[in-house]
Amino acid sequence: MLCEDIGFHLAQEFYWWNPSKLPTPAEWVTVRRIRVKDAVNCIWWLSPTPYPKASNKRVLQPYSDSMLDLLKNGYKAKRRPSGHDISSKFGVDNKAAIPPNLLAIANTESNSQYLRYCAAHGIKPHPARFPEELPEYFIRMLTNVDDLVIDPFAGSCVTGQVAEKLKRRWLCIDAEEEYLKGALGRFIDFPRTSSPSKSGVAGTYYKIPKPGLLWEPVGLEEPLPEDGGKKRPPKKKAAASQPPRSNVARATEEKRVLEQQTLFSLDIGPRE
Repeated sequence: MLCEDIGFHLAQEFYWWNPSKLPTPAEWVTVRRIRVKDAVNCIWWLSPTPYPKASNKRVLQPYSDSMLDLLKNGYKAKRRPSGHDISSKFGVDNKAAIPPNLLAIANTESNSQYLRYCAAHGIKPHPARFPEELPEYFIRMLTNVDDLVIDPFAGSCVTGQVAEKLKRRWLCIDAEEEYLKGALGRFIDFPRTSSPSKSGVAGTYYKIPKPGLLWEPVGLEEPLPEDGGKKRPPKKKAAASQPPRSNVARATEEKRVLEQQTLFSLDIGPRE
């Protein structure tokens, strides 16, 4: 609608992955166990023109260990089985990597200046705050010093705080006066100079497991609920009444299932 009716151009879609997100919605994720936790938010980069000013050079990331190894030891330029034509230019050391459109930023604010200010003044904090790095990524990539940044749904004014730090002009708007009163706490004893990330390069990577690390052998999975999870599952009995299987028992069961699969595969072969 924003593109068709108003005339915006969708420059790119981004996805914010919050590694610290709790398993929600709890009813579906932890009780009925029919969904996985919702830890990714979609961000639309919209522009009134097809060519908004931008530079990915401002948001580069360190090279991965595999890329550093490739730059050190070299590689053979050729067309890969995937169809990608990797030329000799791929081996040029540009000192940093172009990031993907997946932003891994944990939202773990718990004792910030903003929260302390709200507590001291009896103000209810905004319930849906996002981390500073999120608006900072786009303000750095898409604006210059002294450009105007506007947040029409400001909440606790995280965007304004970041814009001030990056020496941009800014305007924050919100329908709830209480939220804006709390936002004042972001500008008490405000640092007037921008500083690099507190954690530097080391310790700034988040890991996400590859699917399949804990997959059960075929035949040992719990059966799916026939009603699709419409009815709440019964409460499990105390662990003492249902002791977990020993490693030996588990190995025996896995062996039995494997033997059944092997026999089945032999049974469906051609017969003389």
